[in-house]
Amino acid sequence: MEELARRSITGFAETLACLGRTGVGGASEIRTPGVVGARVPWATDNHWVDAAVADVGAELVEPPHCVWSVVVPDGRRELTEIAMPCMGLDLDAWHSPTEAMVEAPSLAIVGELNDRAYGQRDRLAPLIGSIADPRVRTHGLRVDDEWACVVLTLRVGDDVSVQYVATDARFRRRGLAALVVGAALAEARDDGVRTATLQASPDGFGVYERLGFRTVATLRAST
Repeated sequence: MEELARRSITGFAETLACLGRTGVGGASEIRTPGVVGARVPWATDNHWVDAAVADVGAELVEPPHCVWSVVVPDGRRELTEIAMPCMGLDLDAWHSPTEAMVEAPSLAIVGELNDRAYGQRDRLAPLIGSIADPRVRTHGLRVDDEWACVVLTLRVGDDVSVQYVATDARFRRRGLAALVVGAALAEARDDGVRTATLQASPDGFGVYERLGFRTVATLRAST
């Protein structure tokens, strides 16, 4: 469980770093001892964009708006309402409960659908659409020729980090997220990836549990 927790937290941190490296609107990567993330000056209202992940005891030098950690750093205010469960899954013993033929949408589509799904504008779309990292893959399903559900994955060593799962409001309650995530996991497992990790929202937690994920740690947000 400890190793899965480390992998889950690392996957989130590296995903944030990908956003920073885009440079969009002055975005920049944060990578100091024990701290990895992104500084995005035009998105300081978003705890998942202008954000970094910090190890316990790491020195915070000009941190972004939000810092995620398993223990809230001294002098910062915890946002208790948005603590995130980190979840993990051993793919060696996993069998997909679902089967679906998914496609690979563009990064722009993944960003746009995420912004729509979460009721925001121009927060993730400009950044996700500009990611340039060979470890990143996209997965999605269409309904009636419209993109209905998308997922982004980032491979870090032999772990696949599942990020930016979003379903258009018109197509929810159909089990599409489970289909797309399940297909992404199956693809990664077939490529020799050993574990899958993610951070769950309240809406997604039950979906991930049914796929076999279990909570391995909790990341706490602070400003």
